[in-house]
Amino acid sequence: MEESQNQVKLVLPGKRMAITKRLTIESVNLGDQREMDALVDQMFTAGLARVKAEGDKLRQKGLLDSQGNLVVKELPADMQEGADRDFGG
Repeated sequence: MEESQNQVKLVLPGKRMAITKRLTIESVNLGDQREMDALVDQMFTAGLARVKAEGDKLRQKGLLDSQGNLVVKELPADMQEGADRDFGG
């Protein structure tokens, strides 16, 4: 089984040709543990890439340091201790 970013290539026993498909919760064979493992790996890989991209954006904006810690610790006026809050309800 080979993986790319959004697709998994399955080589089925007795078949000469590999089948390539993008695994989704709708398309995965729930009875095939290899496909389920590939789906989970695919989801974790995609999720990690999204988290890293968001962290990079926050670092570029100066909101995170190189260790991922918040640089800005100020809260907006309505979120500060003792602020009069109106939630519109």
